[in-house]
Parts: sequence; C-alpha cells; structure tokens
Amino acid sequence: MGDLIKAKLIKYLRSPLTYIAAVVSLASGICGGAYCMNFRDEVGTVINCPADDMWMLTAIWAAIVLVAMCVGREFSDGTIRNKIVSGHKKASIFLSEVTAAAVVTAVIYLLDIIPTAIGAGFFFSAIPTFSAVKWFIDMFLTFELMSIFAAAVTCLFAKRALGVVAAFALHFVLYIMVGLTEGYYYNIGEPQISTVTLYTAYDDGTVKETQQECVNNYYIEGFPKTLVQIEHTVNPMYGMVDTAGYGYILDETDADENTLREGKQREDLLNFNIFKMLGYCTIATGSGTYLFRKKDLK
Repeated sequence: MGDLIKAKLIKYLRSPLTYIAAVVSLASGICGGAYCMNFRDEVGTVINCPADDMWMLTAIWAAIVLVAMCVGREFSDGTIRNKIVSGHKKASIFLSEVTAAAVVTAVIYLLDIIPTAIGAGFFFSAIPTFSAVKWFIDMFLTFELMSIFAAAVTCLFAKRALGVVAAFALHFVLYIMVGLTEGYYYNIGEPQISTVTLYTAYDDGTVKETQQECVNNYYIEGFPKTLVQIEHTVNPMYGMVDTAGYGYILDETDADENTLREGKQREDLLNFNIFKMLGYCTIATGSGTYLFRKKDLK
C-alpha cells in the first residue's frame, strides 16, 4: 500500500488544483489571523477565542473540492481499474486514497491555521498550553473528517463530478443544520422572559432608569429541546463551532457562578469533541473501506 500512497501523493503534487487549494487556504488563514487581531484588547475575566470559523470553512471547502476532484480522476481515467487488474486489493486502494488525502489535507490545515494562530497569539499564549493543543487538534480532526468524507463519497459514487457535488453537499448540510439549531442550543438554560434595565442619559446630566421585559425567541423545552441537544451531540460540525467559541476563565476569583459553570462546560466540550471526531474518523474510514470492497467496479 505504500507504493499506492506514494504514487497518489505524486499526483497531488503534479495537480494544479493542489496549489490553488493551498493559495485559498493560506489566504483564508491570513484573513482569519487579521480578523483575530481586532479582539486583542477585549480581554477581561474571560478570554474568548477570537477566531471566526468562516475562514476555516473556506479552507475546508478547498480541501473537499481538491480531494474529491483528485480521487474522482482515478475513476475517470481508469486508474482504479488498472490498479485492481494489477493485483491491488480494493481495501488497499481505498485506504491509500484516504491516507494521501489526509496528508494533503494536513498541509491545507497548516496553511490556514498558522496565520490564524499568529493573529490570535494573544489568546493562545494566555490559555494553558494543553488547552491550546487540544484546540488545534480538534480543528485538525474536523479538516481530516471532511477529507475522509470527500474521499469516501467519491470512491463510492465512482464518478468525479458526482463525488464533488455529493461531498460538498454533505458538508454543507451538516453546517446548515448547525446554523439552524445553534441559537436554540446556546440559549438552553436561559429564561423565556427576562427583565433588562435600560439607562437613558440626558443633556442635563440626569440618567433615567427603566426596566423592560425581553422575550427569548430561542426558548425551547420538552421534545424540541431534546432534539436540539441530540443534534449538537451527533453533528460533527458542532465540534468546530464549539471550539471556535472556546473561552477560558483567566481569574476564577473574579467570575460569578454562571461564568464558572460555562467555563467548565466549554472545557468539557473541547475534550468531548476530540474523542467524538476521532471516533467519526475511524468509523468513516472503516465503513468506507467495507462498502468500497463490496462495490462492483466493472
């Protein structure tokens, strides 16, 4: 299988798509790093991750298209069939495609995350090193899972165009589901109606204080609440969103009970997401290998 991986990596190096994806990823990382720098002065009791996941999504999209296109080419030019005729097992072929895609995706990830980390250096230098390492691992596993999905879907469809569309659509649907439910999830525990105090300052120096009731439009309970919690647990893209929103309490003595509870929850989510993404990567690779072995390529 080593020869198959080496040959595939050479094809990636010779493909213009690889360099286009690299440029897109680097550009998105630079934009993401510049965006992070805007928040370097907003540090208080809690320091929140300043990263915008949209810039990382751009790099993930570049990796998905690159992998699907390059894997699909193996079918369109008959290379897969030639490999089988020459004696290579389908499991080895599939795993070589996934492995080569993982290597290339790691490079795409680094091109995006290094500029982001430089721009957000004030954040990563303030939190514990172990937490920072877990943050980077969690983001890396998100990139790799989407790469595995792209390779697996394209291999199973055995058509380049269909593989690109299906791989991108799969990722898009998963992320759209996050967008539809995150407002409800992150407001779980908030009251349906709350009272806020508004202050109005007048020219004569007086301040008028008024109280106003606010309705929480994201309030849910019962079965809908359970569905949102399940979706958060199951959807792999929530790991990326949770990690991008990670925050660390710099001074626990200055934090109230709610802040302390939220800080622990964020740390627990970071730990959970790593194991969840590792599990998904393993399941996706194993399932893809099994299904590709069963596929009739004649």
